[in-house]
Amino acid sequence: MSMGRYSALFMVALVMQPGMAAACKLENATFRPKYSAEHFEIRSSRDGRGYVFDLMVWKTNEQFRFRVDVDASTGAGTIRSAPDSAGQNPGIRTSFRLLDGKSLETTLDGEIGRVSFLDMGRAFVDFRMRSSRSVEPYTSPPSGLWNVTNCRSS
Repeated sequence: MSMGRYSALFMVALVMQPGMAAACKLENATFRPKYSAEHFEIRSSRDGRGYVFDLMVWKTNEQFRFRVDVDASTGAGTIRSAPDSAGQNPGIRTSFRLLDGKSLETTLDGEIGRVSFLDMGRAFVDFRMRSSRSVEPYTSPPSGLWNVTNCRSS
């Protein structure tokens, strides 16, 4: 194969890269972290009181629900853990920014391509240390960029 064909094949592979969905509205988005995507997933939705994020930690089969507070005009916000079915609240809180498909800041009215968490990793490690005193690999979701991997229809 010539170098030109390798280049063309490489470009096609980049364009068709799995795991990246088109940008979408926040309430329809599923996010996975840029690194260790196979270990964590956030499904965003709306309930009667606003936006919620449901975070799955696949290694431990845990699900955490977060209430989402976001400034509609800036796309900056915070998530706060909500009590689980047993009434236990892990007390996790972290800040985030909504980003478009090019990683530029966007608002709730825009198309969301990524979300950037400021200190989610640290907040989860703190929670794990409070609850079990041991932190195992892939049980605390990372900070940083989480990409939209699925855009559900309304």
